[in-house]
Amino acid sequence: MKDYYGYCFSFSGKLLIGILCSMYVVSADTNTMTVYRAIGSSLDLTVNYPKESVSSVRWKFNEKQFAGYTQSHAYSQQQSQFAGRLKEENDKVGITVQDLQPQDSGMFLMLVDGTERQYPTQIFTVYIENPITVVQIEKNLTWRVSTNSCDVDMKCAAFGAESVSYRWSGYRNVNGAQLQFSLSPAEEAVTLNCTAANNVSSNTSIETLSCNAEQPKTDAPLAVLKLVSSLVAASPYLLVTIILGVKCYGTQGDHDSQYADTVIEE
Repeated sequence: MKDYYGYCFSFSGKLLIGILCSMYVVSADTNTMTVYRAIGSSLDLTVNYPKESVSSVRWKFNEKQFAGYTQSHAYSQQQSQFAGRLKEENDKVGITVQDLQPQDSGMFLMLVDGTERQYPTQIFTVYIENPITVVQIEKNLTWRVSTNSCDVDMKCAAFGAESVSYRWSGYRNVNGAQLQFSLSPAEEAVTLNCTAANNVSSNTSIETLSCNAEQPKTDAPLAVLKLVSSLVAASPYLLVTIILGVKCYGTQGDHDSQYADTVIEE
């Protein structure tokens, strides 16, 4: 019994060590990369080992093989969505996927067998995104009488692309699609750059602007505001009196206008 159990323990121990070693080998022999590519660009899947040391290669997309290589038969291509878009390398062992499309996003595997040993499996998690081609800046300047300056509201937008970040530079350096600040006439013309970027591209738009009193106004003259606020603070009833007076004046104005029209017609 002791010998029996000793034998079983020894076997189990070897099996456990073998499993752990296998797990370690799989982890050590796998290289994973995350890759971003723009629509219409290419993906290079070239083996980084001397050609004479490579026995065979299998290229897979989402676990399905689409191309292969052996020293004896060179390249082979299987039916796949990449038909007509695969370029075979001559000096090295490799495949290039051309004219990438959104449906090409996924997991690419490159399994390489060497003449003397098996090389690490290459795993590429690939994301295909739209490049940024156009960046537009929308601006709005409004003259504020109370400060003798312009309120500036600017927005930056990149259309047709995803995961976009924005950066303003020049007169102001800040992140974000929207930018608000105050600009005085004394500063004359200022230049702002908006750079939009995502994982596969970047593009910049430039805008020059200046402030003057001819911009649309946003508030009443300061003296009027101070007068009204003082009266309201002194007695809330004065505010009601002012509103009623304005309405009566408007009504009287309309009546006088109608009377004048009647006299002219007569």
